[in-house]
Amino acid sequence: MAVESVNYQCPACGGPLHFSESKGLMVCDYCESSFEVAQIEAHYAAKQSKADASAVAAAERAASGEMSAFEAMGATDGVAVALTEDVLNAAAATSGHASEGDEAIASFLSRASWNEGERDGLRSMTCSSCGAEITCDATTAVSECPYCGNPALAPGAFVDMARPDGVVPFKLDKDAAVAALNDYYKGKRFLPKKFIAANKVEHIQGVYVPFWLYDGSVEGSGTFECRNERTYRSGDEEVTRTTVYEAYRAGDLDFERVPVDGSAKMPDGHMDAIEPYDFDEMKPFSVAYLPGYVAERYDEDSKVCSNRAEERMRHSFERDLRATITGYDYVDTGIVHSTTQMTGCMQALLPVWMLHTTWEGNDYLFAMNGQTGRFVGDLPVAKFKVAAWFFGIFVALAAVLFGLDMGVFQFDDTLASVFVDGVIPAVVAAVVCIVFYNQMKTAEVASDAQAYRSFEGLNLTGESEHFVREYETRRRIEKNDD
Repeated sequence: MAVESVNYQCPACGGPLHFSESKGLMVCDYCESSFEVAQIEAHYAAKQSKADASAVAAAERAASGEMSAFEAMGATDGVAVALTEDVLNAAAATSGHASEGDEAIASFLSRASWNEGERDGLRSMTCSSCGAEITCDATTAVSECPYCGNPALAPGAFVDMARPDGVVPFKLDKDAAVAALNDYYKGKRFLPKKFIAANKVEHIQGVYVPFWLYDGSVEGSGTFECRNERTYRSGDEEVTRTTVYEAYRAGDLDFERVPVDGSAKMPDGHMDAIEPYDFDEMKPFSVAYLPGYVAERYDEDSKVCSNRAEERMRHSFERDLRATITGYDYVDTGIVHSTTQMTGCMQALLPVWMLHTTWEGNDYLFAMNGQTGRFVGDLPVAKFKVAAWFFGIFVALAAVLFGLDMGVFQFDDTLASVFVDGVIPAVVAAVVCIVFYNQMKTAEVASDAQAYRSFEGLNLTGESEHFVREYETRRRIEKNDD
């Protein structure tokens, strides 16, 4: 049979419990009784421990071949078999009565008849509140029974290595997420007019997403080419004198709790863009925070995810190292050699509101930080608005510059006139459109870890600067250039 879930219910009336973001307490949906998280955790500790032990034992039996094919269909994560004669016989043998065996077969019929691809990565469990069978993704640790509405925690979901070290509780509720979505539409100049009125929110769900939090240190050095330029007039020539220097910098930089999501189903761009989190509000992990939300287990381990954390740390180090060079007109990106040492890693569940909308047959995904309210997502772009804004800015600016050309500048050089009257308006119009377009696409993968640097900042261990060379460039000034 399928493993039985652990349902966190109100000790007073048996109704569904959920964690209240505003109260910081477990609240009953029916009688509105409230309880401390520690109370509920202690109340269900024995039941949860027993269920976890049973799930682990079932998984071990399935792996060793001691469990029948029929039993294995619901006892472990993602274990299911085709509906063969042997499976039917195994199901019938679970009861002394044929009718009960038939009922058992029927209860598993839909899941057992799925093909291998459909069954892969699925789990089945029985709601301990109403007895209904719940089928969900194997990485889903907490779901909601579709029949009685009780939160269902899968036994064995958080045991051994799967157990998180901490959890950041939700502070913002579903209404806040919907309000944030409506606010997100405002000021988007390329958003189709019909989108706001016609788009439909298909699904909104609070999710505890598994994250790996890395501590680390980057040490290295780099050389940078720096330039100062001075321009002056000499006779009928414009002279630019460029002085080149080479700057050397060395140092080290510490990072604390750089987050990388450990769920393959969560888009990295959305998860990165809703950062940062305030980890000062992190609590020791307790399943009592989870009822009322979907909670995921990681399916990408810490070693796989550490590469992204190291890359972010390295980019931040290079950025800070370059920022120590001042007093020059130009500083190139430089050549930096660095080494990264990971000093710590922990797993935490972080709160995320996921919103899914549809419009004209297309899907749009949004995410909101359930602690800070930071909201990101990708919106549709009205192409005709892009064209209208570009040509509107171009024509208006071109008209102004053409008037100035005719009345003030009066260029004799055709090339100069074309540049001022045509190229400059086109560049300005393009830049404005790019800025507006970027407002529509805010779910971007993070490239650095600036928010997670230690309070001490960069520790500069070496610096030097020396002159390299100097050179001049000359340009003849036409008579009407003034």
